Amino acid sequence: MLDMSIESGLAAHFTQADGLSLQGVSWLVRIDRDGQTHHARVKALLLPGTASATRKDQAYQAQTTLQYLADQIEQGWNPANEREHTIHIGDPVQPRAQPHTPPRRWWKFW
Repeated sequence: MLDMSIESGLAAHFTQADGLSLQGVSWLVRIDRDGQTHHARVKALLLPGTASATRKDQAYQAQTTLQYLADQIEQGWNPANEREHTIHIGDPVQPRAQPHTPPRRWWKFW
């Protein structure tokens, strides 16, 4: 069984190798798996151009971080093997709106 929760987060600007500074949060995640407890630190950086609403929505950022770790575990990563995790978060993808087509009438004027 897998259970994950956010233990803490540090919001800051993180300098990248290319000198660019990105806003983000360094999350500490508690992972309970198979009776063992592990911790993972995930640096979740916000992509340039991310909407203000997304930048303020730490619940969305935390959920994205947890989903990332769940995907990593599903792909075979063992939380006992510590490693650096860095993800880039953008705006949520909105489902495409389907064009509205009115229902066809069952009758017709001649």
